[in-house]
Amino acid sequence: MRVGIPRGLLFNDFSPLFIPFFNHLGIETIVSDETNRTIINRGLEIVPAEYCFPIKVAYGHVDDLLKKGADYIFIPHIANTGKPTSGYKYSVACLWTQSTPDLIKSAPKLITEGLIQNNLLSPSLFFDWGLNHIEDQMKKTIAKMGYNTKNVRSALKEGLVNKIKFDKQIENKTKDIFNSIQEKCKNNEPIFLVMARPYTAYDANVNNDIVNKILDAGYLAIPLEFTPIGSIDISKQMPKMYWVQGQNKLTAIELLNANRNLFGIDITYFACGPDAQINQQMRCRTQKPFLTIEMDEHTGDAGIDTRLQAFFNTVKSYLGIGFEQKSKVFNVKLKGLNEIKGNKILLLPPMSKHNDALSAVFNAYGIQSRVLEVSSDETLERARSCTCGLVCTPYLHTTEAMLNFMQKPEFDQKKFAFFQATTDCGPCRLGQYASLESLLFQKKGIDVDIITGGEVDSEFNLGLSLLIKVWSGITAVDQLEKMRMHTRPYEVNTGASDQIYDKYVKSLLDYLADSKTNHGKMKTLLNIGKAFFYNLFDTKLSPIEEILRKAQSEFSEVKRTNEEKPKIGIAGEFFVRLHEQANQYIISKLEKKGLETWLAPATEYLIYSYYINSVLAKEKFNLHRKKKYLREW
Repeated sequence: MRVGIPRGLLFNDFSPLFIPFFNHLGIETIVSDETNRTIINRGLEIVPAEYCFPIKVAYGHVDDLLKKGADYIFIPHIANTGKPTSGYKYSVACLWTQSTPDLIKSAPKLITEGLIQNNLLSPSLFFDWGLNHIEDQMKKTIAKMGYNTKNVRSALKEGLVNKIKFDKQIENKTKDIFNSIQEKCKNNEPIFLVMARPYTAYDANVNNDIVNKILDAGYLAIPLEFTPIGSIDISKQMPKMYWVQGQNKLTAIELLNANRNLFGIDITYFACGPDAQINQQMRCRTQKPFLTIEMDEHTGDAGIDTRLQAFFNTVKSYLGIGFEQKSKVFNVKLKGLNEIKGNKILLLPPMSKHNDALSAVFNAYGIQSRVLEVSSDETLERARSCTCGLVCTPYLHTTEAMLNFMQKPEFDQKKFAFFQATTDCGPCRLGQYASLESLLFQKKGIDVDIITGGEVDSEFNLGLSLLIKVWSGITAVDQLEKMRMHTRPYEVNTGASDQIYDKYVKSLLDYLADSKTNHGKMKTLLNIGKAFFYNLFDTKLSPIEEILRKAQSEFSEVKRTNEEKPKIGIAGEFFVRLHEQANQYIISKLEKKGLETWLAPATEYLIYSYYINSVLAKEKFNLHRKKKYLREW
């Protein structure tokens, strides 16, 4: 029995753990060949979508192992590395890296060629959950192979000891390397820090041999892993960075700023979502010349050589003239809702009527709030003009709305604040929107407050009753949307459905904005109980239920055609499917084509988020029996 381990993605980080693990159990491991043209071409042939180049290459490595006769392919879902950079709480892996096993096993060519069947081993590993969790997952993996699991713990311990030893060797080497750097700095020689992920920094065929290009030019190049970034804490200045590679890169910027002769060369790839956010945050903190090279399978040597030579010349000029002027370093500034209550007007980005419901509830709880206008410029020029890289569509739309409001005569940064949803532990880019907006606005000379919801369990810092009211409002908007979409395609009198919808949305928003409809803690708990144990309570409708009942009655009276139309389901990214401009008015277009649409509700995203957090909290509680996990569960 042979287990194949692809030489790609997190191989350099975790092969010191997993190869000894399998060997301890008497299982032979084979590793794919070093990246070569054959592996690259096969990966490009197999990959079913436009992922970043390292992911495409990973497909080729899996194919190489299958052709070598591996009985199983081991690619774990590594959600976090368990080793955040100094000061940070989370160590989240890239979203594509986490989901690589699912991407691989769904590749049509591997399936049709009979290469991928049930031979993929992909345990879900959260390294910050501790040894018991890793042991449990690896026991399931070994059992799938038909092996006895009694020695899994001892095998894991051997692997972990080897991994710790490996990391310690790097740490010791780091001291020697950085001491030699200090000597070279005395001679005014430039040194180049190659800022890349481990699976690209050490793979010459993935990074276009950039390290040797630097060495051939007569300069010293060092990788990110051989710098003392672990001793630098920037978690207060850049608090929301949950990706471990983002933490490493941002921390490395501090090294560049502190060492006059040290210059950064950042390696990134087209279609890399995290780097589109990380790189812009880096540029808001660097104080010296800095080079970013973006690559893919089409990148040639000539282009890289030209970019490098130009950068070398820039660095020579910088060092030669003794240039000491430093650009300003910006820190992320985020606040909670409770910090502006009664002091500022909160502006929410436009999305759908769900945001109007959220705004109405904020008003009911003493936070002056309103929703920004959708941009009339569908090119989103203002947002694009201060953004570089492949940022996602929701970021552009929300930032555009904020920038547009800043152009209005009424805008006063002391009077207004912007609300931006966020997450504390990723892995999606949503959690980085607020940070990047904070930095970019400061860079433009606008020190406006960016307000987020705070930690997952903070309840907006304004109490459970606010959350329950928000939930009720968003759910009600979902129901009104459903009624309209079920009626409008069949209406005889054009516009009748929209009129009813607008009427009852207004009734709902008026109710939500009324502070008299806020509930105290006891009534909130009773309402929660009613939702779970409906039969134990009276059947009297709540005010929101009454609004929905009346709306349903009016929608049912709309004069309709008798035809039957196909129903099209619309799912996809949460913001885009709800924001008409972002989805290019797809619902209206489908209805004009004679179709009825079913839109995945806004609450679907929220329900899934709470569900998955509850599942993870339950698993953590079963492992550690800690009160905080019980509360999350």
